[in-house]
Amino acid sequence: MRSSLVALASVLACLAAQASEGTEAAGGSALVTPTPGLFIWTALTFLILLVVLWKTAWKPLLGAVEGRERGIREAQESARRDREQAAAMLAEQRELMAQARRERAEALGAGQRDAERLKAEILDEGRRQKEALLKQADAQIQAGLRQARAELRATTAEAAIAVAEKLLSRSLDDATQRRLVEEHLADLERSRSGSLAS
Repeated sequence: MRSSLVALASVLACLAAQASEGTEAAGGSALVTPTPGLFIWTALTFLILLVVLWKTAWKPLLGAVEGRERGIREAQESARRDREQAAAMLAEQRELMAQARRERAEALGAGQRDAERLKAEILDEGRRQKEALLKQADAQIQAGLRQARAELRATTAEAAIAVAEKLLSRSLDDATQRRLVEEHLADLERSRSGSLAS
């Protein structure tokens, strides 16, 4: 097809050259003096060339331009869709980050509340145990005191009875009575320190 176009263009160029030679031979310049034959051949050459270009080059050229425009529109539409998707993904990521921050703050708050509650429970339990130990120690001290008093009363009563028996069994002078009371007090003192030690 190209070879036929080239052949047609060369034939038309030859015809135009011959027409211009004919006008130059008549005594004028073909460019300055228009002749009807040159005008007809030039118009005919232009129309044939236009038809040939329309059939062979214009339609593919227009198709290529339209294809290019279509490709650009599709690329623009694709870019717009991609931009919208990216914006949506960015908004989603921001929402996820905000939600993660909220959850982290809630978890920290819950952890602090649990720690405070556990601390209060431990302190309360420590107070209860301390009070229980103090009550138990107080009860043991009171029981020990009651036992020591009871033993002291028993020992004192026995000592008083023993002194009374000794006094009644013999008549004593003042020096002997004094000595017996001092001995009895020493015995009492020994028995009391022995009972406290145990």
